[in-house]
Amino acid sequence: MDLRQLEYFAAVARHRHFRRAAESLYVTQSAVSQAVRRLEAELGLELLRRTSHGVQITPAGEELLGRAEAILADVAGARAAMDEHAGTLRGGVRAAATTGDALRLAPALARFGREHPSVRIALRQGGPSEVVDLVANGAVDLAVAALPEATALPEDVEALALAAEPLVLLVAPDDALAGKTAVKLWDVRDRPFVLAEPGTALRGSALAACAAEGFGPVPLFEVGEPTAVRFLVGAGLGVSLVPASWLALEGPEVGMATVAGANAVHAVALLTRRTTPTPIARLLAEHLQATLG
Repeated sequence: MDLRQLEYFAAVARHRHFRRAAESLYVTQSAVSQAVRRLEAELGLELLRRTSHGVQITPAGEELLGRAEAILADVAGARAAMDEHAGTLRGGVRAAATTGDALRLAPALARFGREHPSVRIALRQGGPSEVVDLVANGAVDLAVAALPEATALPEDVEALALAAEPLVLLVAPDDALAGKTAVKLWDVRDRPFVLAEPGTALRGSALAACAAEGFGPVPLFEVGEPTAVRFLVGAGLGVSLVPASWLALEGPEVGMATVAGANAVHAVALLTRRTTPTPIARLLAEHLQATLG
């Protein structure tokens, strides 16, 4: 057996699924399946039992999983120690972000990559529950996520609040409200809204801000990707409440107005597992705290 076989086997055993294991490793599902089959053939044992609902781990697989994780942890520790002696940082780190926050994360990841050119950086985006699951099951090392209120986190996942930013009102570039300050949301109560998808923190913040003004917005467009929102608003199809940082991104021309009151904010958190992170993941977490915190 070799380290790659152990790594692939451990990923499938943790995820109880070949496709999800392959996604966490950023390889093809066939590569994972072949590696596990070769490992089972070499040992003459069935380690994983394929079912219609996923994967079940056999008693032999349970024992090997504990040993494989210990071996992989020792190898990772040895590599990290040698990197310290060499004065370099090598390896990979996997991050995730909620839709709409990935673009904000990009400059911070780019700077980290320039400072550590030997590190491979991977990024996935998804909905809040998906991102939490990615951190919980080890598919990513950490995540920057905007979580809806009362989101329950698994016991092994912790969240560190990063800086919240105000929501601003996006309007068409020739709109009368463009450039205005302290605009009351009540003044746009009759306009169509571009809102983020249901179940997202941004949508919840926008709805709460409108509710505080005594109305519920009509979401004719449910889009959470920043560029798409700007296309819709710029075309005059609606208005939208978005994080102020979205205006720093390249995209279609839009107008902006600040919102009266300080209650409309977009809060993000840094999600990590409570288990000991790899040296690269720990360094990236510190970098994101300094950059986004």
